[in-house]
Amino acid sequence: MIFGRGRSGSTLLVNLLNNQNQVHCDYEILHDRLLFPRSHIDLCALRYQSMVYGFKLLSYQVRDVQPIPDPEKFLFSLNESGYKFIYLTRINLVDHALSNINAKLKQKFHHRSYEGELEYKPIKVEIEEVFQRIQYSEELGKYEKKLLKKIPHISISYEENLLHRECHQKTVNKVLELFNLPSKPVRTNLVKLMPLDLSKMVENYEELIQAIKKSKYAHFIKDNSSNSHYSNPK
Repeated sequence: MIFGRGRSGSTLLVNLLNNQNQVHCDYEILHDRLLFPRSHIDLCALRYQSMVYGFKLLSYQVRDVQPIPDPEKFLFSLNESGYKFIYLTRINLVDHALSNINAKLKQKFHHRSYEGELEYKPIKVEIEEVFQRIQYSEELGKYEKKLLKKIPHISISYEENLLHRECHQKTVNKVLELFNLPSKPVRTNLVKLMPLDLSKMVENYEELIQAIKKSKYAHFIKDNSSNSHYSNPK
């Protein structure tokens, strides 16, 4: 199970894992409210004959979407039935907030190379919304850690393990080691949605930077080089 927040590289990780012959990883099978979410998971797993079946589960879906009275017990039962947990995070909360805002404004959450060249269009952000999204992400982070407190898991961060293309193979190998499976070379057709330089993405860049510098989140803007959603596959 790939567990964490949206816009943290989960689609990329699923895409990379599905390069492997013995793995099938679904996307958000609990995106919509279901009467019996656990039964739905089991049914999805039965559709595939691969040695390893997985899916991604976003933390807000556990907390706000599905009728799960005891989320900790729900996740623990999945672990007991054989699911290995991969906890995916995005360290830079400013980048995370901007990724969410960019996707919402443009109504585009992913881009694949076969769709043609992606044209970057700067966006004007509402400073208050940026801070709201940062705080929302912080809250979800605390919730995730609480749910996983008693569940064995490996941690993967977007910046350290997925942002740069040269990290992809090592990251997939780390996941496959959980199942003692060999790996084959990985590739992805996903293309970054945002430019590396924040100033090329945000119209009111100076206003945003000044506001963040005055906040407790100032350390997140020391390095703008992490502000892309995917490394550009070539």
